[in-house]
Amino acid sequence: MNYPLEFVIQVQRDDCKIVDAIMKMTGVKSVSRLKIEPDETLHSFEKDNFSERDMLILKKLSINVARMGQKKIWVYGKSCSACRAMALSEAVILSSTSVDNYRINYRVLVENRGAMRRLMKKLEDDDLKPMIIEGPEEKKIEISEREFAILKMCYELGYFENERRASLTDIAKIMGISTSSLSETLRRAMKKLVKDYLKESKP
Repeated sequence: MNYPLEFVIQVQRDDCKIVDAIMKMTGVKSVSRLKIEPDETLHSFEKDNFSERDMLILKKLSINVARMGQKKIWVYGKSCSACRAMALSEAVILSSTSVDNYRINYRVLVENRGAMRRLMKKLEDDDLKPMIIEGPEEKKIEISEREFAILKMCYELGYFENERRASLTDIAKIMGISTSSLSETLRRAMKKLVKDYLKESKP
């Protein structure tokens, strides 16, 4: 059974005039995005106080600006290259926060690691310099070099095929070890793999 994987991806871009303007203001506490679409994004900004000058600057750069109290405003504007790429991806965007003028952290859900790799490649192709800064730990199966070598040899020689192309005796001769030693090492490695698979697949 597959479960969605949650990651935090950091990207870099320099084409968001709205965020660039807000980051130059004093007292900024948070910069996030409430709604991300391919062409337009709804930003949420929080700082100690928004002056009339601040509001005027943001109004010139955006489609719409709305005060949400003294310390928070929503700004609807053109999507930057990063938000556009994320909106067009197959990922589900859970949240988005700005680190500085150029870097954004997106918390996303993807179907599997294949989807994650596709997303990272697309972001790389768009020159957004993606980096995974938080995510599920990679599988860490403690298989020794010897166990790995035997697994690899057995696989390559067709031991695991429905119609085996090589027996354990054949493989043992090739590797210069006893059949009993080969069998014991192979069982030990297979046990670790099966244990890890069952742990990952547990509902």
